[in-house]
Amino acid sequence: MTAVAHREVERKYEFPEGAEARVDWSTLEGCTVSAEPVEHRMEAVYHDTEDMALGRRLVALRRRRGGADDGWHVKFQGADGRHELQVPLLRTPDRMPASVRNLLAGLTGGQELRPVATLRTVRQVHRISDSTGAAVAELAVDIVDSVDERTGTARSWSEWEVELLDGTVPEERQEQIFAAVEAVVFAAGGKPSTSRAKIARALGEDDDAPAGPGRKQDEKQPEGRSGKKAGSGTKNKKNKKNKNKAGKKGKPAGGPDVLRAVLGELAEQLVLWDFRVRLDVPDAVHQMRVTSRSLRSVLRAAKPFFDGAAAEELDARLRELARTLSAARDAEVTAELLAGRVEALEGRVGPAAAESLRQRAEEEARTAAAKVRRHVTGQEHLRLLADVQDFAARPPLTEECTRLSGREVADAVVHRALRKVVRVAEAELAGGPGGEGQLEHLHDVRKAVKRVRYVDAVLGRTGHRPGKQLRRAARDAEDYQDELGRIMDAAVVERWLAGTAAALGRSGADRYAVGALHGAEVLRLRAGTDGGADVVGVLLSQLREDLA
Repeated sequence: MTAVAHREVERKYEFPEGAEARVDWSTLEGCTVSAEPVEHRMEAVYHDTEDMALGRRLVALRRRRGGADDGWHVKFQGADGRHELQVPLLRTPDRMPASVRNLLAGLTGGQELRPVATLRTVRQVHRISDSTGAAVAELAVDIVDSVDERTGTARSWSEWEVELLDGTVPEERQEQIFAAVEAVVFAAGGKPSTSRAKIARALGEDDDAPAGPGRKQDEKQPEGRSGKKAGSGTKNKKNKKNKNKAGKKGKPAGGPDVLRAVLGELAEQLVLWDFRVRLDVPDAVHQMRVTSRSLRSVLRAAKPFFDGAAAEELDARLRELARTLSAARDAEVTAELLAGRVEALEGRVGPAAAESLRQRAEEEARTAAAKVRRHVTGQEHLRLLADVQDFAARPPLTEECTRLSGREVADAVVHRALRKVVRVAEAELAGGPGGEGQLEHLHDVRKAVKRVRYVDAVLGRTGHRPGKQLRRAARDAEDYQDELGRIMDAAVVERWLAGTAAALGRSGADRYAVGALHGAEVLRLRAGTDGGADVVGVLLSQLREDLA
């Protein structure tokens, strides 16, 4: 079963009742709309867990039949917009492919996926073509009848959707197409849709917004399992408003609030990056590694506030995950830096040799990433994700933590992380320049500095900042991360080049190019290591002043 993924570039519109008939496509500039539409009658059954684990993360899973794209569709938000992955139906159409279940396993935590809404759509599709006659977009006029399978609530609406056929065209061209379409749509009284997605409307998440144009929403609201009227959005909105108001005027956050917020943020990020790793999204392995290290940094910096051994045990398991991710990240770094290393030799490495090495590095990076994707499908990894979320929701906090304010706990964890930098920096300097294990010592300093950065960053994201003096000290420590990072990157590239040279030697291949690169990398690494003590010395002096 072959999965197909593409980026969706689309916009949706609504019309007041009767206004659709006023649309005049003869005024469309630069494009034409096909006169005769193609009609599709589609059924989409959306699936989610009982606690809506997918919907909470803006991921939608549906099984569609009818239309031009029968199959299982996973829709999700990427860095550059909305994406959709499609998997063909099995011979038994209602059966979910294992590849879909595995893709979503980290998000669902192993919970059962079951129907939550059924949408039946009559779609009239027009092709939009440019001045050359080439099709550039599709206009879909949808009439939708839905049933919320959780409550039995029926809803109906209509909407127009314009989607580009090629989501990779330059943004300027995208805007030209949409601007031309919208000039016609808006002239007839249309407006951008207020609905985030069809599934959101089907589940009543848009009930506080104006009713769908063209057709009134079904006003039958049967009682749900709780006995309350389904879709009672006004009350929910009022409760949300009161909750926000109480949050602003209530008592300041306590120590437990800070740690729950920080751990909850990182646990959720770990699950989301797990999903992106399974999708093979660029940089996902790196970001999952950063998140796992951020969690470990918080667990260590907040160690005095945790009862028992649960935090240490979780830290050890996260360390094993980080090791699995590290090999893939090192391969990524090598592939990213290799071209620059070749260029620095100013022609000593020929184009053919450079291309061969590039292909080798990229192939190793792909292999390492595939190994990570296999790892995250294992039951042990899924248990780790579940345990991280459970720990974040109910951290075993000490009585001391419950007595402290949020600011005191934020100060304590940042101060503890900074003191760790001071200790490892002092140990590095004690070895003297060029001392045994200096590269390893520099690596330890860098890891300690990164822990400060991770702790400081997640505190900032959750709105729990430490005091001004500690914030300044954290920023000062982070200023040295890049310089230390360049030394570690050189160590990664040097190891890869040494291993590649050995492999080529065993095969009898020409090693001149890799030898030249390796020699240059050894010199770069030696210079970085020799100067590392000076960098650490300045860092240590700065931190001692900040923490005095």
